Amino acid sequence: MRNLLARAPVALLALAALGVSACASSKAAPEADSEAMGPSMNSRRFATLQKIAAKDLKCPVEQLEHEYLGNNQHAMTGCQTNGVYELRCMMGSCVWIPDVRTRAEFDMGCPRLQIQVIEIDKSTRGATGCGKRATYKMSPMDGSWILNSVAVDQPQESAPAPTVSGGTL
Repeated sequence: MRNLLARAPVALLALAALGVSACASSKAAPEADSEAMGPSMNSRRFATLQKIAAKDLKCPVEQLEHEYLGNNQHAMTGCQTNGVYELRCMMGSCVWIPDVRTRAEFDMGCPRLQIQVIEIDKSTRGATGCGKRATYKMSPMDGSWILNSVAVDQPQESAPAPTVSGGTL
């Protein structure tokens, strides 16, 4: 009897280990399909993207929808607004580059949905909206956007010069 009691903890440990391994081999909760989301994407990076977008867009994570745009560009949409984020990786370390419209919204005093963005080069963006225009440079330290010009009133497009058949006046 004493010998049986001495073996009981060993038997319990063996059963617990067997139970743990059975749980480990069972199917895990479904994760985001990182294959369809572009290179360098995994579930941890996707969760980080969701948190950043939820904060930027002032929208709960559960209401956000994701679309991979290519070239590590990811669109997040929800609560009647949207944002575009870029995943940049170097030597295994990745950082999410936020949507420049989050910063431009404040600098230009313009709702984000009215702001249009163009890529000038890899680290420079131009933003226009509400009759204003501004240029942003990406910080090499943390990927945030820094206003590189004063948010100026955008010149109104003038009417084209009148033409006469055969040339202009």
